[in-house]
Amino acid sequence: MSATKSSQVSSDASGDNRVSRREVVAGLTLTAAGAAVGAGGATVAARIVHTDPTGRALDKPYVRGAEHFGRLESRWLATSCGQCPAGCGVRVRVVEGRAVHIDGNPANPVNRGGIGARGMSALQALYDPDRIQGPLLRDASGKLGPIPWDRAMALLSEKLGAVRQARPESLLVMSGAERGFMHELLSRFCTAFGTPNFIDGKSTRSASLTGAMRTVLDSPEIPAFDWARADHVLSLEAGFLEDSCQSVYLARAAGEMRRGRGRHRATLVHLGPLFDLSAYNADEWIPMAPGGSCSLALGLCHVLLRDKLYDKDFVEHVGADFDAFATMVRTGFSPDKVAASTGISAAVIARLAEDLAARRPSFAFVDERSLSYSNGFQTALAAFALNALLGAVGPLIRPQRKPPFAFWPAFESDDVARSGLKVPRLDGAGTAAFPLATSVHEALVEALLSGGQKPEALLLYRANPLFARIQPKRWRSALERIPFIVSFSPYLDETVSSIATLVLPDHTFLERWEDAGEAPGVGFPVAGVRRPVVDPMLDTRASGDVLLELAKGLGGSVASAFPWRTFRAALDVRLRGLFEAKRGSIVAPTEDGFMAQLFKEGVWSDDKADPVPIKMFSFSTQYAEPEWDGPMESFPLKLLVYRPLGYAEGGGANLPWLRQLRPRPKSDSSVTQATLHPDSVAGVAHGDTLEIQSPYGSIVVQACIDRRMVLGSIAVPMGGGHEAFGRWAMGRGVNVMHLLRQGAAGPTGATAVCTTRVRVTRKGTAS
Repeated sequence: MSATKSSQVSSDASGDNRVSRREVVAGLTLTAAGAAVGAGGATVAARIVHTDPTGRALDKPYVRGAEHFGRLESRWLATSCGQCPAGCGVRVRVVEGRAVHIDGNPANPVNRGGIGARGMSALQALYDPDRIQGPLLRDASGKLGPIPWDRAMALLSEKLGAVRQARPESLLVMSGAERGFMHELLSRFCTAFGTPNFIDGKSTRSASLTGAMRTVLDSPEIPAFDWARADHVLSLEAGFLEDSCQSVYLARAAGEMRRGRGRHRATLVHLGPLFDLSAYNADEWIPMAPGGSCSLALGLCHVLLRDKLYDKDFVEHVGADFDAFATMVRTGFSPDKVAASTGISAAVIARLAEDLAARRPSFAFVDERSLSYSNGFQTALAAFALNALLGAVGPLIRPQRKPPFAFWPAFESDDVARSGLKVPRLDGAGTAAFPLATSVHEALVEALLSGGQKPEALLLYRANPLFARIQPKRWRSALERIPFIVSFSPYLDETVSSIATLVLPDHTFLERWEDAGEAPGVGFPVAGVRRPVVDPMLDTRASGDVLLELAKGLGGSVASAFPWRTFRAALDVRLRGLFEAKRGSIVAPTEDGFMAQLFKEGVWSDDKADPVPIKMFSFSTQYAEPEWDGPMESFPLKLLVYRPLGYAEGGGANLPWLRQLRPRPKSDSSVTQATLHPDSVAGVAHGDTLEIQSPYGSIVVQACIDRRMVLGSIAVPMGGGHEAFGRWAMGRGVNVMHLLRQGAAGPTGATAVCTTRVRVTRKGTAS
């Protein structure tokens, strides 16, 4: 939709504030009623609700910002979705100051007008009746109660000021976000404050993929896959149509490649242990043992090398360490050997490799679900090597070209900050144990429980470790040792309700200024922005503004590092680089005109930008089989944990629409269901009550029988079992995170959720 059209008043409102005859009559009636009350001294006045000829109510409860709208005036405002990291563009219809509808923004190349289930539920996040109304402070009795913002900010400045003077490194900051300016603002705050302990969300989702990109292409960002140009795609256990943050973009790309695009129809082949949405929508699904993608990718490489089907030009001119890689593949990964570890026959492996070579341009695709095993990093390396042999690295797979944002000015740290930053990180990221890690959540909890010097304060931004992390009870034991815990959550989640000392609730994304921080996808620079489409409904504040106020309260070099009065001002500094580039979808003669157009359209992009050049590709000889914790005799089944369609980074449980999405055909959204083959557990029928036990805990679920499931495995979705988080989240299902082994995976420090063996006992039959 064009910027002009998006700002027009919709057809159901004239926009000229004219009043109908019926409204005049109703208004006179109200005036008469008011006069009668005044004259007669009545204590109660009847409220007359009148409507226009269409039946719409004309008297509505007041909301902030309504005074800026005419009667029945409707506006479409462009912004970017904040329900997951994809950063899709959306348009919100606002009537008389109230957001009433959300839809995709056709101007945004990430989703081109599409919208996912998470985005469609965003209005329920805005209007959630269980949102935190304002700042909260836990009193001496352990109860959370209201506190004014000025007192809350004074307390925060006082506590963190004392922490900084004593041991600045004893401040711990945890963020669920892994990209965007707010993420960078938190990192900048930690540096200015003097703490090395900034724990972001990368180890949860993308650490294996970004670690592999650093290894093979020296690029610390997840790659962009050009689905539009591929004739053949091999999906290696990927959940791209279900739990991927890029599901809207990938669903459109997969659909377009299947429609032919003016030439022969492209093909999608999916391999994996369960018949999920990716398998359902593929041209061919091939069952494979869980975590077998690493071995399979190298087996396909073996066939390409053996039959001389690989891209010799790429290997000769761009490849490094190829000879060692080729020797490893030729000697250790013949189709016969790979068949034993994957459950796929040697003949099928050879056929898959031949199809990839014959139907170029082609590539193999991996995502977060593919890499959720202990060998996720090695799987990513193997997939990149396969794509290099296919000649796909560069033409189809490449680092994302970033938008030309300007930089915030450098600042000078004081002696206190420099001293604190010299102290080793609590989680060991960047050390010999985790050389490719930026954060290691699973090592952090062990450090907190080890009895060493504990943090004195913790800031939580979009993080709820007492629900979303592996072994929530251990996280509670660890975090309870921290004297002062501050959460910016707008919802009463488990961490807030149980242990937070101070709660400074954030706006929802529909109420704040922000960049979108899109996950790479389309291959060219895209910069989405968020703007308040409605005035804040509650006594909340944007966390960026709170952080800036905190920096000013701390004073000195910390305050100097944050010279902006508001986060919007800091945002504009970075966005100025887009204006100065003088290229892309928006070019304007003045900065003010550029900013106005940017926030009107909601996105800037540059599809003519040159791709990032591929100077060298390093072939790796690292390989690992997936590890499964627990003795097979006692725990015979492999537990597969996945994000269902409505997970929304753990924040979907409080949204009724998302709660109604069924994770699997025949499944029930009101309970947690475990999917398994009927022969994996003798005598189990669909709907039976099952107890799943691991070496670390147990949960009770309902059986969902699927004969397409690979034998010896059981799949359980995340997102159930909330003990807080609002009326629609609590008491629904169980939390599978209680079953999992705690421990970081490999050099990236990634959180691997598919590493645990379990046993299943039938507790009851289907009713």
